[in-house]
Amino acid sequence: MDPREYFRDKAGTPRKSFGQHFLAQPRTAAKIVREAHIKPADVVVEIGPGLGALTRFILEGPAAELHLVELDRDLAEYLRERVKGLHLPVHVHRRDVLDFEFERLSKDSGRPLVVLGNLPYNISSPLLFRLLRQASFLDRAVFMVQKEVGRRWAAPPGGKDYGVLSVLLSLYARVEVLFEVGPKQFHPPPRVDSVVLRLDFNRPFPDELPPFEDLRAVANTAFQQRRKTLRNSLKSLPGVNRGLVLEEAFAAAGIDSGRRAETLAGEELVRLTRALAPWLRPPAEHRSSGG
Repeated sequence: MDPREYFRDKAGTPRKSFGQHFLAQPRTAAKIVREAHIKPADVVVEIGPGLGALTRFILEGPAAELHLVELDRDLAEYLRERVKGLHLPVHVHRRDVLDFEFERLSKDSGRPLVVLGNLPYNISSPLLFRLLRQASFLDRAVFMVQKEVGRRWAAPPGGKDYGVLSVLLSLYARVEVLFEVGPKQFHPPPRVDSVVLRLDFNRPFPDELPPFEDLRAVANTAFQQRRKTLRNSLKSLPGVNRGLVLEEAFAAAGIDSGRRAETLAGEELVRLTRALAPWLRPPAEHRSSGG
């Protein structure tokens, strides 16, 4: 349904608290779904389906199963009515996607997931952190996000857009910017441009990576004061309070401590995190994990 008609019939308006901007251009929705390359055995999760702009075209494809994760109660009920009696198993989950258990669904279905969504701008970054923690259970994703956010996700080392999400995402997936979407294609129009990206998660998954939370701790600390050298920024890393420790870690990782975080490639973050591993967690945690 066209979002303008829906809200006119309901005598309501999109919820600002949920960051609701509904894609109103079917041709763009169809294009987003095509970029997911959905196959007959795929288990698909759509995030924030809203009024079903993408859902409509997913249902026309060959997916094995579809899960719709929608926080808005009224929209969840609307979607349940729309998918009744379909041949394709469709499950509507009325919940916050930041609490959704992608890992459990992947294990239950016996395969990594395909994820799509026009992401609310206010959750795009926390959602990506959550997905990266569960990256081994994901196969690919196609997301529409705010253009500025998309630039950061896809940024290479060395520029102002390169940051924590850029370096972490580079370790878990290949990121491709597909196309831009203007504000006039939404109801209500956002004040920014959007961009559609495809994320192909690494297969086979690199089990040799350090734990995600360790990688994130080092990246967060390094980029908190990005104009400082790595030597100076990482001094504030919890558990690392002696300069000698840092210099030993930089030497072991083969990284010049006088560089800045924005020059740090993904594989270098891995080496540095491994070198700092003994100091990243409290001693009690090391003892319990070793026993």
